[in-house]
Amino acid sequence: MKKAVILAAGLLVLAACGKKEEPVVELFNVRISPVLTKVAETTFESGDAIGVNISRGAAAYATNAKLTYDGSEFSGSLQWYAEGADQATVWAYYPYSETLPTSFTVQADQSTGTSASDFVAGVKEGVIPSAHAITVPFQHKLTRIVLNVTNNAEGEPTAIKLKGGKLTVNVASDFSVSVDETAAAGTITALKKSSTQYVLIVPPQTVSFIATVITAGGNELTQLLQEATLAPGKQYSINMIVNPADLKVAFSGDIVDWEDGGELGSDNTLVEKLSEGYILYHEDKYTVAKMKDGKWWMTQNMRYVPEGIEVSDDLTKVTAGVFYPLVLKEDLSAAEFSRDITVIKSRGYLYQAEVALGLKVGDLTTLAAAQALEGTQGLCPKGWHVPTTADILALVGKGAQLTTNPDAPYYNGADGSIALLNADGFNMEAYGAITIQDNTKTTGTFMGRMANYDHLTSGMFCGSSVGVNTNGTPSVTYNTAGDETSGIKNIQFNGLMPMTNKASADQYTCNGTKVSYRIAAPLRCVRND
Repeated sequence: MKKAVILAAGLLVLAACGKKEEPVVELFNVRISPVLTKVAETTFESGDAIGVNISRGAAAYATNAKLTYDGSEFSGSLQWYAEGADQATVWAYYPYSETLPTSFTVQADQSTGTSASDFVAGVKEGVIPSAHAITVPFQHKLTRIVLNVTNNAEGEPTAIKLKGGKLTVNVASDFSVSVDETAAAGTITALKKSSTQYVLIVPPQTVSFIATVITAGGNELTQLLQEATLAPGKQYSINMIVNPADLKVAFSGDIVDWEDGGELGSDNTLVEKLSEGYILYHEDKYTVAKMKDGKWWMTQNMRYVPEGIEVSDDLTKVTAGVFYPLVLKEDLSAAEFSRDITVIKSRGYLYQAEVALGLKVGDLTTLAAAQALEGTQGLCPKGWHVPTTADILALVGKGAQLTTNPDAPYYNGADGSIALLNADGFNMEAYGAITIQDNTKTTGTFMGRMANYDHLTSGMFCGSSVGVNTNGTPSVTYNTAGDETSGIKNIQFNGLMPMTNKASADQYTCNGTKVSYRIAAPLRCVRND
């Protein structure tokens, strides 16, 4: 009996020795250690989530699996496959979406942060499943723009925006992106990093942005930027100078954690929206109208300050080049300068002729040089010009020492009519001027105030054609009388002269007149034929 027990036990031992033991396979969670800075302007934050695709050879193993950041790496419930020797390719993107993204749209309002607008993605090939975290290099797929602000206006801007760019990209299966050309253009409000720096993220694209600053006083200053091609993963910096009445913009610079995209420029390219009744030029939007003379005219006065010129409100600065606009004092006793932004926007600046014609005060020294400026672009947009004698006669039909054109559409039989002009949207009134008779004068005087009127009653506008005397000779005098080689003392150009010193508005006139070249007057431009 004892033998039987021993035999049975031996059989059990033999049976046990003959049984093949199944190996224990340990499965590891997929963990990703990111290599990337500047997502939330510092790094990934705890709670951020990425989407992960994994392919095992040619087959998909995981699609849009969600992994969450714990402060050092991303992890979740996704586990590796058991066959630990099979290599994998891992793709990951941020920010996570419940469905695999085929498009991505940046936020229009990035004033509270850019993280949600920063689409990043990375790929790692040849990955062997293990307990170790995979290091995945993430790359920015969009474009970052840094706005460096020099604020010369009172108070900090309340908002800075870029208008005109598309906000949406198409996302391919490998998470590369391309701008959605069918998407509408939008406006992005930048994140304020400090009083001197703002940032925003935009899709890579070819675009002409409009930079906009909302000042502390609620005024909107704009400037159109030249067309530029923005590359993915690169950064471009905009240097902005905010003045009380204008905005100047240039691009330069770089930030370490994005690949530097180089330098963009601003040439104040003209955008014409003639069918919508306006143009964008330099820092401003100007209304325009096609008048019955068949030409497009600006219906607002120029309010651009050329580089290097400081606008003056000092009558003794007779070569300042540009002066502030005029208004009547509250008691109507006299005219005075106004620095008020709303006045500047509605009335424009006053320009001495040389500046309006694209020169500097003192540059014009010969009659021939002055005559060569007829029809010049001057401060006007490309494709536009400072009005000529022909423009004036074709519009209002009458001017000093000029042959009257009775067929002019705004000639009423006696004068050019402001009422007729304004009925077609010309928006003309008397804006005043600064009278400086010639280059020997050391002070100017206000023009435009007349007693018993509650508004300025006269003014002059810049022109580009040299005027003539009653005998037909050019209206020019020289530093030494009769000696052309002594240089110009005064020269007159034909411009416009609104007069509103009548009993009723239907009697207000706007004829051509001669304007001395040191007089400071408003400027309007005419589109070339």
